[in-house]
Amino acid sequence: MDQEDIILIEKAKQEPAEYEALYKKYFQKIFNYFWYRVGHQVQVAEDLTQETFLRAFHSLPNFHLRSYSYYSYLLTIAHNVLVNYYRKPQPIPLESVGEVPQEIIQEINKKEAAVSLWRAIQQLSQSEKDILLLRYQKDLSIKEIARIVGKSENAVKLVLSRARKKLAKQPYLADLAKFSEHKKSYKKPDFLKSKK
Repeated sequence: MDQEDIILIEKAKQEPAEYEALYKKYFQKIFNYFWYRVGHQVQVAEDLTQETFLRAFHSLPNFHLRSYSYYSYLLTIAHNVLVNYYRKPQPIPLESVGEVPQEIIQEINKKEAAVSLWRAIQQLSQSEKDILLLRYQKDLSIKEIARIVGKSENAVKLVLSRARKKLAKQPYLADLAKFSEHKKSYKKPDFLKSKK
């Protein structure tokens, strides 16, 4: 181990403010270690460097001199900090996402509509739910539904009509209807704008 490091470590153990000398000596090397590994993001490299030195500082009372250098010890901590950094989910700034493709928006809207419809259906009576599902999910005729549920065809038509009216009044679907009627003003796409 470097003689200078031995002296600096002993001083820092006796007086924590003396750790600054070790920090000054190795800051640039540890910063560069991170800077190259995080795609030259200065702020991220600085944060990870600080985390490394903070961990080293906190473990200083338990640090024992070994055959390897203090710099190697700092690099070991830095490696662990970097591994933890990449394990955490990284937030993606919305600016980097760009425009969401229309197909994805349409798929999300369809799923939201399905959830809203399902919530509204849950508010119906069991008889209304059964008849609705037989008609629209199983695609059965009125005659087949009447035979299955033991009602007349007119009774089935009446239940379907009332159920549809109830669904139309549900706040979930009313909100959805308002949303679908909203007209978005035209905006010329960026790729069609003239380049100067």
